[in-house]
Amino acid sequence: MTATDAGALTPDLAARFRQAEQRYRAGQAEEAARLLESILAEAPGFARGWSLLGFLDGLGGRFARAVERLERAVALAPAEAESWLYLARAYARLDRAAEAIAAYGRVTALAPGHAEANAELGALHLGRGELERALEHLQRAAAADPKSVFALRSLGAACCAANRPAAGAEALRAALALAPANAALHLQLARALIACEQGAEAVRVLQRAVSLAPQSAELHAALGNALAVECRGAEAVAALERALALEPDHAEAFGWLLREKTHACDWQDLEALTARMRRSLGARGPVPHPMVWLTLAAGAAEARRVADRWAAHELARAGAARPPGRRPERRDWVRLGYVSSDFHDHATAYLLAETIELHDRDAFEVHAYSLGPPRRGPMRRRLEQAFDVFVDLGGLPDATAAGRIAADEIDILVDLKGYTRGRRTGVIARRPAPLVVNYLGYPGTLGAGIADYIIGDRTVTPLEFAPHFAEKLVQLPHCYQPNDRRRAVGETRPRPAYGLPAAGLVLCCFNQPYKITAAMLDVWCEALAAVPGAVLWLYASREDAVANLRREARARGIDPERLVAARDAPLPEHLARLRCADLCVDTFPCNAHTTASDALWAGVPLLTLAGESFASRVAASLLRAVGLDELVSWSLDEYRALLLALVADRARLAALRARLEGGLKSAPLFDTPAYARALERAFHAMWQRALAGQPPDHIVVPA
Repeated sequence: MTATDAGALTPDLAARFRQAEQRYRAGQAEEAARLLESILAEAPGFARGWSLLGFLDGLGGRFARAVERLERAVALAPAEAESWLYLARAYARLDRAAEAIAAYGRVTALAPGHAEANAELGALHLGRGELERALEHLQRAAAADPKSVFALRSLGAACCAANRPAAGAEALRAALALAPANAALHLQLARALIACEQGAEAVRVLQRAVSLAPQSAELHAALGNALAVECRGAEAVAALERALALEPDHAEAFGWLLREKTHACDWQDLEALTARMRRSLGARGPVPHPMVWLTLAAGAAEARRVADRWAAHELARAGAARPPGRRPERRDWVRLGYVSSDFHDHATAYLLAETIELHDRDAFEVHAYSLGPPRRGPMRRRLEQAFDVFVDLGGLPDATAAGRIAADEIDILVDLKGYTRGRRTGVIARRPAPLVVNYLGYPGTLGAGIADYIIGDRTVTPLEFAPHFAEKLVQLPHCYQPNDRRRAVGETRPRPAYGLPAAGLVLCCFNQPYKITAAMLDVWCEALAAVPGAVLWLYASREDAVANLRREARARGIDPERLVAARDAPLPEHLARLRCADLCVDTFPCNAHTTASDALWAGVPLLTLAGESFASRVAASLLRAVGLDELVSWSLDEYRALLLALVADRARLAALRARLEGGLKSAPLFDTPAYARALERAFHAMWQRALAGQPPDHIVVPA
């Protein structure tokens, strides 16, 4: 018997089938299933019976049995779309993804506008990281049923995963209009808004979400992060502390709280929080963002543990999407690919631009892959001209961007971001080139499995510290940091134009406030106390940081007005105003990086404290490369003694300045052509090992 509808059954069986349907609709699934089994015992070719019985098995969580029955249904009636839909769902619940996709495909072939099938198939592709296919089906689903919250929510998630947050936010707003009490939808929309740099709206959305679910640690944590993005520091801290009160091991809340406190120079409880986080590292508890950790601790071994755990998370996100690596191929030149979201007016670009221009085009073909939002300006134009090929991949998902890089057959992929803001670690984690290099943007290891090499020098990456790096070390001859001799220094105005006293000692720290610690401010205040009229000139990126630093200065017996705040300024003006300082004082455990080379280029001596980590040795490397080794200290006591000696001896400061200015043009730090050749020797050494089939190993580049 091959009947496919109730009309082909005997009157008695048809009546029993209608009774089974009524029992199912009344919520009596077990009675309905027993009736169906009795019908199918007499009419085994009744496709609709097998379909409904399989559907009921699925409702009861008996997915293996559901598959058996639904496969019989589609074999008997292959044109029945609903049976294929039920079968696809059962396959999916059994993690038989390929079969589920095929079954959903049969539904959409029979009914191309089937909203549920397209939505579920799209969500399945989304879970597998197949974003373009996900978007195709989810867009169909949303068009077919504009009131499907599931389709719209999944479409929003797919758009965000594909690095299209504006489209994601649009879909999520539509979903939220249909389900305004759904707190999870609020959270999804807020994340999309933050990615669109619409932090104020994200805060409003999350405040509504918290009112809907006040006991959700995740929502309080997200609200704290959004408030931090909007520089509403006190509110951010309160929200993050509430999240941790609800869920003490909430990893994101913990990391964001540490970040917010450091950015606001809010040191209350910071030492206890840092100690708690340090204990959690050994207990496999929450791990902070690696960049946050570098600002809190100087231990190289700890930094490696944090990075390894973070890298494991990044690799898990890339998952099965990591293709097998391309084998190295010998050609007459090496094809370099630089990856960054900072190919615009940014510190990394200021340092690197001339080195890119000076690459030997007979030996290298140099590509840029821009992974951030498009930004115009003089530096962007300069970089677009400096690279042989400049590709904007900012609007593409990680897998697609990695695929483009792989298609270009890049030999050495150079990541300029690491774990800094705007990173796209998912691109390099997919290994789109035979070699991946960690360079310049992030002062530390990326953790196991991400990059093959890290470019440093004998100061920031001494060979004895190799166990603290997942990458093999590359030591450039003098300093790992490139510099651009074309950085123009504007005309320096009188000190009062910058809010400084006309006379007296000016100590300067233009590092981001999050790098300043209580221990360093202690020492700086000692120096101010020792020299009446001296001031401390600080970069004021946040009003709350300035207020907190002034409060801390008052607690140390220093008039808060002796801390002078500096605002953002164009690079030539910034370099010009730096000349008003007598001495730059460095932070620890995260040193000045670009700000240090800016000070030296402007002719201002810098006093630094060096530790174990890469981040705490950068300024020491720069000072060695300009011949000012005596300004490198290796303990806080040594730093304090040297600072107090310098501020008491203005003649010595003037002599250091004259020495620095007199040697700038010949200093290795600013010999960009020699630097470019050394960097190229490093790339050649890496590539020759790869061509010979040898694994990466430490490389010391001779001068």
